[in-house]
Amino acid sequence: MMGVDSIYRSEALVIDDLDRQIIDQLRVDGRRSFAEIGRTVGLSEASVRARYQRLQRKGVLQVVGMTDAVRMGEMEVHLAVRVHHIPVALVARELSRMPEVRYVASCVGPYDLIVDVRCRDLEHLAELLTERVRRVNGVAHAEALTVLEVIKDSYLWAGFREVPVRPGERIIPT
Repeated sequence: MMGVDSIYRSEALVIDDLDRQIIDQLRVDGRRSFAEIGRTVGLSEASVRARYQRLQRKGVLQVVGMTDAVRMGEMEVHLAVRVHHIPVALVARELSRMPEVRYVASCVGPYDLIVDVRCRDLEHLAELLTERVRRVNGVAHAEALTVLEVIKDSYLWAGFREVPVRPGERIIPT
């Protein structure tokens, strides 16, 4: 039987300081060109492109547009889920198939899974919880925590600056 570790853990990938600098540049502006990133971190455009493609291929990096659910009139909800009598990985896989589900993570503590979902409104959330999430085989308890306002949403590596970096300026971890 396949456990959570074998589903979610891939082969180890070495991420060096240059990879982290490239990732940080993309976190500040995901549309920044490889040439501009290269000038900032001290690499050629081709080297940045090759590193980017390696990180993307290994599933470490994905550049996407992010939206604020509350500002868009949607509900963002964190679900804390307890699983009983079947492997957590099976429940995680089933929840991951739902289009409203944005994030699924196994965890330790009083809950087995943390699941982030987006719903159009309260009616949609009620339907999702009662008709689908709670009916997944193995879900013993699902607790919903609704996001009222996002106070901080940071995607920068610890120690890196949160202000935009100008071309030619280097990011130096502290």
